[in-house]
Amino acid sequence: MTSKHVYFVRHGESLTNASKIRLGPEAPLTELGKKQSRIVAERLRSLNAKRLIVSPYKRTKGTAEPIAETIGLQPEYSELFVERRGPSIVMNRHGEDKGVQEVWRTIIAHAHIPDWRHSDEENFADLSLRSDEAFLYLEKLPEDCIVVVTHGMFMKVLLARVLLGKKLDGRIFWDCFIPAKNIANTGIMHVEFTDRFDGNGMYWKLISWNDHAHL
Repeated sequence: MTSKHVYFVRHGESLTNASKIRLGPEAPLTELGKKQSRIVAERLRSLNAKRLIVSPYKRTKGTAEPIAETIGLQPEYSELFVERRGPSIVMNRHGEDKGVQEVWRTIIAHAHIPDWRHSDEENFADLSLRSDEAFLYLEKLPEDCIVVVTHGMFMKVLLARVLLGKKLDGRIFWDCFIPAKNIANTGIMHVEFTDRFDGNGMYWKLISWNDHAHL
């Protein structure tokens, strides 16, 4: 049996998480986030990972620094694993701002329309395509144990694709995966790329979601 294991790690607590203000790619880790990153690095020490792939956002870079030092790998930065890009209109605004909430309500209300978008955000079709590209990229890598430091929303997209594949649509994603599948800062999703039980090729399967026992 052929098998490849990938451990997706959400970044530590960021200033956006703590303040509820969407600060974009430059949001740094908080002191708690830095502590969480050191802890998860120790959790990953025994994996014998052979590759470390990191979103180039400031908070993921900060999370990856102690991981790289602990497991002895240089980070490789990939735009495939950045966070979902929201509408520019919500940037630098608090999540409880009524205008911000109205934007998200409008997006959710149109989730059943495949190519609909509010403005300049990544819509569901964009996210689906990027998640497929991300999995294909990982499939082609020769290493059998990989750590990827990424983001909470994009991890939900990856999870949904593993569980539902092409059956996933925007309505199911927004109604089922957004509210019900939370992941902690430095939570780990473990997936395996392996031979299908019926001998018909290979597939991705979920081993664990939101593993944060290290915290």
